[in-house]
Amino acid sequence: MRCREVMRKDVAVCQEGDTVADCAQVMRDRKIGFVPVVDGGGQVSGIVTDRDLALRVVAEKRGTGTPVSVIMTRDVRVCHPWDSLRAAERRMAEVRKSRLVVVDEDGRAVGVISLSDVAQSDTRALAGHVLYEITRREAAPPPPA
Repeated sequence: MRCREVMRKDVAVCQEGDTVADCAQVMRDRKIGFVPVVDGGGQVSGIVTDRDLALRVVAEKRGTGTPVSVIMTRDVRVCHPWDSLRAAERRMAEVRKSRLVVVDEDGRAVGVISLSDVAQSDTRALAGHVLYEITRREAAPPPPA
């Protein structure tokens, strides 16, 4: 199975110059918590999650007019439509991310694959392993006092 067969194709994106308020409105209107950010050429340059809004805007008392380029995560994890779904699953597990942006050969967002997409297409019962690997970071013991 290829990523193009399970990816969500209707990708909502924000531009680097959009405000965090604009991005939050996209999330609200689309009922999503993850938005790829694109540069002027349409290439993916970052992502914004609902968690980014909480930690980098609200907790740091930034204004809603802050450009998303200031608070976005720049370490974007991607796959391609022609990649095997198994390769995407391995990538999610190895980088401990529950979503990957699917990009074309020019680096433009053409889809998103989430752990729930993997689970819904899972005929090999591997979604549990991917989930375990992704959440392993949260199960780590606290540092010594």
